[in-house]
Amino acid sequence: MGMLPADQTLDEVVVRIKKSYTNPNVRTITQAVLKEGPRAFRIATLLELINPLTGEFHHYSLKIDQIDRTKQGWFSKPDKSIRLEGQDPDEIEKLYRFLGASLKDQFKNETGELHLIRGEDYARLEELLKALPNLASSDKVQLVKSILAQLDGPDSTTAEFAAAFEGSSEQTLRRVATASRLVQYRNALEQFKLMVANAGTSESAFQKHLAQNPWMFGSEYSELLPRRTWTRDNQLDYMLRRTVDNYLEIIEIKTAFRDPLFVHDRDRDLYYPSSKLSPVIGQVMRYIEEVERNRDAILAKDDVDTLKIRARAIVGIDHSDFERAALRNLNAHLNRIEIITFDQLTRIAERVISIFDATGQPSGTSQTARFDDDIPF
Repeated sequence: MGMLPADQTLDEVVVRIKKSYTNPNVRTITQAVLKEGPRAFRIATLLELINPLTGEFHHYSLKIDQIDRTKQGWFSKPDKSIRLEGQDPDEIEKLYRFLGASLKDQFKNETGELHLIRGEDYARLEELLKALPNLASSDKVQLVKSILAQLDGPDSTTAEFAAAFEGSSEQTLRRVATASRLVQYRNALEQFKLMVANAGTSESAFQKHLAQNPWMFGSEYSELLPRRTWTRDNQLDYMLRRTVDNYLEIIEIKTAFRDPLFVHDRDRDLYYPSSKLSPVIGQVMRYIEEVERNRDAILAKDDVDTLKIRARAIVGIDHSDFERAALRNLNAHLNRIEIITFDQLTRIAERVISIFDATGQPSGTSQTARFDDDIPF
């Protein structure tokens, strides 16, 4: 609206606001003065909007303008004004029903946050709640699936979800926890497979994904240590704690490059590490040497024993049965070092997921990993 001269009347100000709406889809404009001076004024303007193609009613739009009157004139205050829309969601109707119920003292004995729902929607909800005890378990699960599909947004908090499950049985909580974690695992595995399939995936991308999903290393490990620097000149990719003996193991992550890991010497009919694999072995050997050299300092400072520490390097992909046999033969001759491919790591992750049977319970092991308390391995 801008500024109007001080000699303008309130009625003239109201008319000026009305004339400022030039949208051709506005069919009617209704106004009311909510607050009248002496200095501050609030004016409500309700717009009835139509569909420009059919001419039928579409929705309402409500604007409450804050106007200040001084000796210099009338000034609009956009920062103190508010607009409510009558669609997606219908804010105007919610406000109308809230005020109607509040003024009738329907909430005088209630405390906490208020959420409004249409009367006809509430009636359907009541019928659904009555029918729930008679539904088959599969139908109830399908209903939960439909509800969860509508919760894909930032509005709900973890605390609200926790409150929703407070009255659930322990068995239900376990099933929900296991199912939700299982879905996360499957999604993470599918993303990992796409990363492996893409030859351009960087080493840092693999490191980040595996740091977020340490379960992919399998039940052989129970904990991912956040610390990466254990010696002065070396920064390790990961340090994992072994489940069986509680000792540490170095994990070195490379890339899923397509070059062969071994070179075939046809004259001697043997395989030896390629120029891509040899530096990886040398690097891991140096890590082991440096960590062992600093064993006493690490033990004194961190209370962590690196006695006879082992290392595992993830590098490259599978190419053939011959190369897998060559890799197995190499690992058999390496001392405290194991080389596995990204394809092999994928199979480990698939095995972690496959240990769940139809009831969501693990099979064949009672070991509990500290990666996720609700997912036993």
